[in-house]
Amino acid sequence: PPPELPYFVRRSRLHNLPVYEGQRQGRRLTELRHIHGDIWALQRDLSAFLGSLGVPEVPAQVNEVTATLRLRGHWGPQVRQWLLQTGF
Repeated sequence: PPPELPYFVRRSRLHNLPVYEGQRQGRRLTELRHIHGDIWALQRDLSAFLGSLGVPEVPAQVNEVTATLRLRGHWGPQVRQWLLQTGF
């Protein structure tokens, strides 16, 4: 069962983690989708985790309407690792 957190990340319909990497206008992006609850708390916790790995401050874009979080750079493996450690 998922932990008691103010947010929840639902898996995709094929039961994969909803972490996607891509490029937009030459910039590398990592997108986390299917976020329910307090998306800002998730962004803070994820930034703290990336900071503990020695990653400098990663610019993030939060979209509350579409429930997505975009990070600048390819951070897919690190985000998936954090989601699995957190219990999603």
